[in-house]
Amino acid sequence: MLALIAATCAHCGAVKGASGGSGASDIADIDFGDAGDDGIGADSGSAPPPSGNGSNDGGDATVFAGGGKDQCSQATLIPLSGANPRVDLPSTTVGATHDVDAPCAAEQGPDIFYRFAVSKRAFIYADTFGATWDTVLFLLSDSCVPIPTTMSGGATCSDDGCGTKQSQLVALVEPGYYKLGLAGRGSATGAATIHFEWALAGSGNVAQLPKMNSVQVGTTFGSGGNIDGISGDCLAAAAENSYWWARCPSDPAQTLNASTCAGGTTWESVLETQIPRSAPAKPSAYTCNVNGCGLQSTLTTSIPAGAGLGVLSIDGQGGNDVGPYTMTVTYTP
Repeated sequence: MLALIAATCAHCGAVKGASGGSGASDIADIDFGDAGDDGIGADSGSAPPPSGNGSNDGGDATVFAGGGKDQCSQATLIPLSGANPRVDLPSTTVGATHDVDAPCAAEQGPDIFYRFAVSKRAFIYADTFGATWDTVLFLLSDSCVPIPTTMSGGATCSDDGCGTKQSQLVALVEPGYYKLGLAGRGSATGAATIHFEWALAGSGNVAQLPKMNSVQVGTTFGSGGNIDGISGDCLAAAAENSYWWARCPSDPAQTLNASTCAGGTTWESVLETQIPRSAPAKPSAYTCNVNGCGLQSTLTTSIPAGAGLGVLSIDGQGGNDVGPYTMTVTYTP
Protein backbone atom coordinates (compact mmCIF):
# COMPACT_ATOMS: atom_id res chain seq x y z
CA MET A 1 0.00 0.00 0.00
CA LEU A 2 2.81 2.44 0.82
CA ALA A 3 4.48 1.73 -2.50
CA LEU A 4 1.23 2.51 -4.29
CA ILE A 5 0.78 5.74 -2.37
CA ALA A 6 4.33 6.84 -3.08
CA ALA A 7 3.98 6.01 -6.75
CA THR A 8 0.84 8.11 -7.10
CA CYS A 9 2.26 11.15 -5.29
CA ALA A 10 3.25 13.43 -8.14
CA HIS A 11 4.45 16.08 -5.67
CA CYS A 12 6.72 13.91 -3.51
CA GLY A 13 10.06 15.42 -2.55
CA ALA A 14 8.90 19.00 -2.95
CA VAL A 15 7.65 21.59 -0.52
CA LYS A 16 3.97 22.36 -1.14
CA GLY A 17 1.63 25.19 -0.30
CA ALA A 18 3.69 28.00 -1.79
CA SER A 19 1.82 30.69 -3.67
CA GLY A 20 1.38 29.63 -7.26
CA GLY A 21 2.51 26.07 -6.56
CA SER A 22 0.63 22.91 -7.32
CA GLY A 23 -0.50 22.64 -3.72
CA ALA A 24 -1.93 26.11 -3.48
CA SER A 25 -5.52 25.35 -2.55
CA ASP A 26 -5.57 22.42 -0.12
CA ILE A 27 -7.61 23.84 2.72
CA ALA A 28 -9.43 26.39 0.60
CA ASP A 29 -11.04 23.55 -1.35
CA ILE A 30 -12.56 22.00 1.79
CA ASP A 31 -16.01 22.99 3.02
CA PHE A 32 -15.44 24.49 6.44
CA GLY A 33 -18.97 25.86 6.63
CA ASP A 34 -20.64 23.72 9.28
CA ALA A 35 -19.43 22.88 12.75
CA GLY A 36 -20.19 19.25 11.88
CA ASP A 37 -17.88 19.22 8.85
CA ASP A 38 -14.20 18.32 8.76
CA GLY A 39 -12.78 21.71 9.67
CA ILE A 40 -13.43 24.97 11.43
CA GLY A 41 -16.31 27.39 11.62
CA ALA A 42 -20.02 27.67 12.07
CA ASP A 43 -22.84 27.53 9.58
CA SER A 44 -22.47 30.47 7.24
CA GLY A 45 -26.07 31.40 7.86
CA SER A 46 -25.47 31.86 11.58
CA ALA A 47 -23.44 35.07 11.31
CA PRO A 48 -23.29 38.13 9.10
CA PRO A 49 -20.67 38.07 6.36
CA PRO A 50 -17.34 39.89 6.68
CA SER A 51 -17.54 43.61 6.08
CA GLY A 52 -17.47 45.07 2.59
CA ASN A 53 -17.23 42.60 -0.26
CA GLY A 54 -15.35 40.01 1.78
CA SER A 55 -11.97 41.06 0.44
CA ASN A 56 -8.89 40.96 2.64
CA ASP A 57 -7.55 44.10 4.27
CA GLY A 58 -4.31 44.95 2.47
CA GLY A 59 -4.02 41.36 1.31
CA ASP A 60 -3.79 40.19 4.90
CA ALA A 61 -6.45 39.16 7.39
CA THR A 62 -10.15 39.17 6.56
CA VAL A 63 -11.84 42.03 8.44
CA PHE A 64 -15.08 41.24 10.25
CA ALA A 65 -16.78 44.41 11.45
CA GLY A 66 -19.64 42.75 13.31
CA GLY A 67 -18.46 44.03 16.69
CA GLY A 68 -18.59 42.18 20.01
CA LYS A 69 -21.71 42.12 22.18
CA ASP A 70 -21.99 43.57 25.67
CA GLN A 71 -23.48 40.38 27.13
CA CYS A 72 -21.63 37.06 26.91
CA SER A 73 -24.88 35.18 26.33
CA GLN A 74 -25.43 37.25 23.16
CA ALA A 75 -21.86 37.03 21.81
CA THR A 76 -21.27 37.82 18.13
CA LEU A 77 -20.44 34.76 16.02
CA ILE A 78 -17.12 35.03 14.14
CA PRO A 79 -17.44 33.60 10.59
CA LEU A 80 -14.24 31.55 10.40
CA SER A 81 -12.98 30.41 7.00
CA GLY A 82 -10.85 27.49 5.88
CA ALA A 83 -9.52 29.60 3.03
CA ASN A 84 -7.98 32.21 5.32
CA PRO A 85 -7.19 31.14 8.91
CA ARG A 86 -7.01 34.69 10.26
CA VAL A 87 -9.55 37.42 10.85
CA ASP A 88 -9.29 40.93 12.30
CA LEU A 89 -12.05 42.02 14.66
CA PRO A 90 -12.30 45.82 15.06
CA SER A 91 -13.76 46.17 18.56
CA THR A 92 -14.53 48.69 21.26
CA THR A 93 -15.54 48.42 24.90
CA VAL A 94 -16.58 52.08 25.08
CA GLY A 95 -20.18 52.23 26.27
CA ALA A 96 -20.25 48.57 27.34
CA THR A 97 -20.85 47.28 30.87
CA HIS A 98 -19.09 44.61 32.92
CA ASP A 99 -20.53 41.09 32.59
CA VAL A 100 -17.93 38.35 33.36
CA ASP A 101 -14.87 38.40 35.62
CA ALA A 102 -11.70 37.43 33.74
CA PRO A 103 -9.52 35.18 35.93
CA CYS A 104 -6.20 36.93 35.19
CA ALA A 105 -6.96 40.57 35.99
CA ALA A 106 -8.44 42.45 38.93
CA GLU A 107 -10.70 45.51 38.95
CA GLN A 108 -11.99 44.89 35.44
CA GLY A 109 -13.96 47.37 33.43
CA PRO A 110 -16.47 46.93 30.60
CA ASP A 111 -16.25 43.81 28.43
CA ILE A 112 -17.54 42.54 25.08
CA PHE A 113 -17.80 39.03 23.66
CA TYR A 114 -17.45 36.97 20.50
CA ARG A 115 -18.41 33.36 19.81
CA PHE A 116 -16.73 30.81 17.51
CA ALA A 117 -17.01 27.13 16.62
CA VAL A 118 -14.41 24.47 15.92
CA SER A 119 -15.30 21.05 14.55
CA LYS A 120 -11.78 19.65 14.89
CA ARG A 121 -9.09 19.89 17.55
CA ALA A 122 -7.37 23.22 16.97
CA PHE A 123 -5.00 25.88 18.25
CA ILE A 124 -6.71 29.24 18.80
CA TYR A 125 -4.74 32.48 18.96
CA ALA A 126 -5.77 36.09 19.63
CA ASP A 127 -3.95 39.33 20.43
CA THR A 128 -4.67 43.04 20.80
CA PHE A 129 -1.23 44.39 19.86
CA GLY A 130 -1.58 47.90 18.47
CA ALA A 131 -4.15 48.99 21.06
CA THR A 132 -3.19 51.95 23.24
CA TRP A 133 -4.86 50.88 26.49
CA ASP A 134 -4.53 48.06 29.04
CA THR A 135 -6.50 45.18 27.50
CA VAL A 136 -7.49 41.74 28.78
CA LEU A 137 -8.42 38.79 26.53
CA PHE A 138 -9.96 35.62 27.94
CA LEU A 139 -11.45 32.37 26.64
CA LEU A 140 -14.76 31.02 27.91
CA SER A 141 -16.97 28.01 27.42
CA ASP A 142 -20.17 28.45 25.45
CA SER A 143 -21.95 28.84 28.80
CA CYS A 144 -19.71 31.84 29.60
CA VAL A 145 -17.48 30.13 32.18
CA PRO A 146 -13.78 31.09 31.89
CA ILE A 147 -11.62 28.16 30.75
CA PRO A 148 -8.40 27.16 32.55
CA THR A 149 -5.14 26.89 30.61
CA THR A 150 -5.44 23.99 28.14
CA MET A 151 -1.75 23.26 27.42
CA SER A 152 1.72 23.90 28.79
CA GLY A 153 2.96 27.34 27.78
CA GLY A 154 -0.44 28.50 26.60
CA ALA A 155 -2.73 31.16 28.03
CA THR A 156 -6.52 31.24 28.10
CA CYS A 157 -6.49 34.61 29.88
CA SER A 158 -3.96 37.31 29.09
CA ASP A 159 -3.40 40.73 30.61
CA ASP A 160 0.14 41.82 29.69
CA GLY A 161 1.27 39.79 26.66
CA CYS A 162 4.90 39.93 25.48
CA GLY A 163 5.74 42.47 28.20
CA THR A 164 3.20 45.01 26.90
CA LYS A 165 -0.10 46.36 28.21
CA GLN A 166 -1.89 44.42 25.49
CA SER A 167 -2.96 40.77 25.43
CA GLN A 168 -1.91 37.54 23.70
CA LEU A 169 -3.96 34.37 24.10
CA VAL A 170 -3.16 30.89 22.72
CA ALA A 171 -5.03 27.70 23.57
CA LEU A 172 -5.69 24.14 22.45
CA VAL A 173 -9.42 23.50 22.07
CA GLU A 174 -11.50 20.44 21.29
CA PRO A 175 -14.57 20.50 18.99
CA GLY A 176 -17.34 22.75 20.23
CA TYR A 177 -18.45 26.34 20.67
CA TYR A 178 -16.43 28.88 22.65
CA LYS A 179 -16.56 32.55 23.65
CA LEU A 180 -13.80 35.16 23.49
CA GLY A 181 -13.94 38.13 25.84
CA LEU A 182 -12.24 41.53 25.56
CA ALA A 183 -12.03 43.65 28.70
CA GLY A 184 -9.81 46.29 30.29
CA ARG A 185 -7.75 46.26 33.43
CA GLY A 186 -9.25 48.54 36.03
CA SER A 187 -11.50 51.07 34.36
CA ALA A 188 -9.61 50.98 31.05
CA THR A 189 -11.75 51.10 27.91
CA GLY A 190 -11.11 51.80 24.29
CA ALA A 191 -10.89 50.52 20.75
CA ALA A 192 -8.77 47.52 19.79
CA THR A 193 -8.42 45.23 16.82
CA ILE A 194 -8.41 41.61 17.94
CA HIS A 195 -6.14 39.61 15.63
CA PHE A 196 -7.70 36.13 15.65
CA GLU A 197 -5.92 33.11 14.12
CA TRP A 198 -6.37 29.34 14.13
CA ALA A 199 -4.56 26.18 13.01
CA LEU A 200 -5.54 22.53 13.18
CA ALA A 201 -3.76 20.51 15.88
CA GLY A 202 -2.41 17.01 15.53
CA SER A 203 -4.33 14.07 16.96
CA GLY A 204 -1.53 13.19 19.39
CA ASN A 205 0.78 15.09 21.69
CA VAL A 206 1.28 18.84 21.47
CA ALA A 207 4.20 20.89 22.80
CA GLN A 208 5.55 24.42 22.56
CA LEU A 209 8.42 24.69 20.07
CA PRO A 210 11.47 26.50 21.48
CA LYS A 211 12.65 29.69 19.78
CA MET A 212 16.18 28.31 19.60
CA ASN A 213 17.54 25.37 17.58
CA SER A 214 16.43 22.06 19.06
CA VAL A 215 16.07 18.33 18.56
CA GLN A 216 12.56 17.03 19.19
CA VAL A 217 12.21 13.35 20.09
CA GLY A 218 8.81 11.71 20.41
CA THR A 219 6.41 9.02 19.23
CA THR A 220 3.30 9.30 17.09
CA PHE A 221 0.55 6.81 17.81
CA GLY A 222 -3.02 5.97 16.90
CA SER A 223 -4.94 4.90 13.83
CA GLY A 224 -5.98 8.25 12.37
CA GLY A 225 -5.03 11.89 12.12
CA ASN A 226 -6.74 15.21 12.71
CA ILE A 227 -5.34 17.28 9.84
CA ASP A 228 -5.80 14.78 6.99
CA GLY A 229 -8.18 17.11 5.18
CA ILE A 230 -5.51 19.71 4.41
CA SER A 231 -2.62 17.34 3.69
CA GLY A 232 -3.62 16.00 0.28
CA ASP A 233 -0.44 17.15 -1.46
CA CYS A 234 1.70 14.92 0.70
CA LEU A 235 -0.89 12.16 1.18
CA ALA A 236 -0.45 12.40 4.94
CA ALA A 237 -3.00 10.07 6.52
CA ALA A 238 -1.53 9.05 9.87
CA ALA A 239 -1.67 10.34 13.43
CA GLU A 240 0.26 13.53 14.11
CA ASN A 241 2.15 15.29 16.89
CA SER A 242 2.21 19.09 16.77
CA TYR A 243 4.61 21.77 17.99
CA TRP A 244 3.27 25.32 18.28
CA TRP A 245 4.70 28.77 18.78
CA ALA A 246 3.36 32.28 19.43
CA ARG A 247 5.63 35.15 18.38
CA CYS A 248 5.75 38.68 19.82
CA PRO A 249 5.50 42.02 17.97
CA SER A 250 9.27 42.61 18.14
CA ASP A 251 10.27 39.17 16.84
CA PRO A 252 12.13 39.24 13.50
CA ALA A 253 11.31 37.25 10.39
CA GLN A 254 13.04 33.87 10.30
CA THR A 255 13.35 30.77 8.18
CA LEU A 256 12.40 27.53 9.93
CA ASN A 257 14.15 24.34 8.85
CA ALA A 258 12.82 20.99 10.09
CA SER A 259 14.10 17.53 9.19
CA THR A 260 13.75 13.86 10.07
CA CYS A 261 16.70 12.95 7.81
CA ALA A 262 19.36 12.57 10.52
CA GLY A 263 18.13 9.18 11.75
CA GLY A 264 15.87 7.97 14.52
CA THR A 265 12.79 7.74 12.26
CA THR A 266 12.19 4.43 10.46
CA TRP A 267 8.73 5.03 8.97
CA GLU A 268 7.67 7.31 6.10
CA SER A 269 7.36 10.72 7.73
CA VAL A 270 5.71 13.92 6.53
CA LEU A 271 6.47 17.39 7.91
CA GLU A 272 3.81 20.10 7.80
CA THR A 273 3.50 23.73 8.89
CA GLN A 274 0.52 26.02 9.31
CA ILE A 275 1.40 29.71 9.70
CA PRO A 276 -1.82 31.77 9.51
CA ARG A 277 -0.06 35.06 8.78
CA SER A 278 1.25 33.64 5.49
CA ALA A 279 -2.36 33.50 4.21
CA PRO A 280 -3.94 34.47 1.89
CA ALA A 281 -0.78 34.96 -0.21
CA LYS A 282 -0.16 31.29 0.60
CA PRO A 283 -3.68 29.81 0.49
CA SER A 284 -4.55 27.98 3.72
CA ALA A 285 -1.12 28.89 5.16
CA TYR A 286 -0.16 25.22 4.74
CA THR A 287 3.21 23.78 3.62
CA CYS A 288 4.33 20.15 3.61
CA ASN A 289 7.18 17.88 2.54
CA VAL A 290 7.37 14.13 1.95
CA ASN A 291 10.27 12.02 0.67
CA GLY A 292 12.70 14.93 0.92
CA CYS A 293 15.48 12.46 1.76
CA GLY A 294 14.39 8.91 0.98
CA LEU A 295 11.48 7.99 3.21
CA GLN A 296 12.13 10.98 5.47
CA SER A 297 11.30 14.66 5.13
CA THR A 298 12.94 18.05 5.19
CA LEU A 299 10.93 21.26 5.21
CA THR A 300 11.89 24.92 4.95
CA THR A 301 9.34 27.68 5.48
CA SER A 302 9.24 31.37 6.36
CA ILE A 303 8.00 32.79 9.66
CA PRO A 304 6.87 36.42 9.17
CA ALA A 305 8.12 39.14 11.50
CA GLY A 306 5.85 40.15 14.35
CA ALA A 307 3.18 38.52 16.47
CA GLY A 308 1.24 35.43 15.45
CA LEU A 309 0.68 31.69 15.66
CA GLY A 310 2.55 28.86 13.97
CA VAL A 311 2.35 25.06 14.06
CA LEU A 312 4.84 22.40 12.95
CA SER A 313 3.46 18.84 12.76
CA ILE A 314 5.08 15.48 12.15
CA ASP A 315 2.78 13.11 10.27
CA GLY A 316 2.97 9.82 8.38
CA GLN A 317 2.25 9.27 4.72
CA GLY A 318 0.22 6.10 5.19
CA GLY A 319 -2.26 5.41 7.96
CA ASN A 320 0.13 2.98 9.64
CA ASP A 321 3.18 5.27 9.44
CA VAL A 322 3.57 6.00 13.14
CA GLY A 323 6.24 5.42 15.74
CA PRO A 324 9.35 6.96 17.33
CA TYR A 325 10.95 9.93 15.59
CA THR A 326 13.80 12.38 15.87
CA MET A 327 13.22 15.82 14.32
CA THR A 328 15.84 18.56 14.13
CA VAL A 329 14.62 22.17 14.05
CA THR A 330 16.87 25.12 13.18
CA TYR A 331 16.27 28.79 12.44
CA THR A 332 18.02 31.27 10.17
CA PRO A 333 19.14 33.92 10.66
